[in-house]
Amino acid sequence: MAGYNPQRNRPRPTVATDAPAPVDALLGDPAVELPVVDVPVVEVPVVDVPVVDVPEPEPPQTDALRAEAATVVEPETGVDPVPVAPYVPTTPSAAQRSGSRLTLLAIAAVAAVAALVVLRRRRRR
Repeated sequence: MAGYNPQRNRPRPTVATDAPAPVDALLGDPAVELPVVDVPVVEVPVVDVPVVDVPEPEPPQTDALRAEAATVVEPETGVDPVPVAPYVPTTPSAAQRSGSRLTLLAIAAVAAVAALVVLRRRRRR
């Protein structure tokens, strides 16, 4: 198979150096010139825009802002705010523990049945 050449009997066509490229034939004659179109020039009038003096904004009064930020806003509903309690992990309830135990029991039962089936097949052989 080392000497196999699929194109041995199919020589490639040669293209003459002075022939146009296949793409040029598809696109058309590149020597065609486009016509020149005169575009009229439109003059735009210049409009004077009045300059308006904008006063500089006054700097914020930092003392008043600090005093306002330091005030505590009390809720108006009359309900005491809920205190934030630290996270305390809870122990699972009896129902959760029994559900886990039931799952483990079901897995053990399926494993026991599978073991019995495998042992019976070995004994029959």
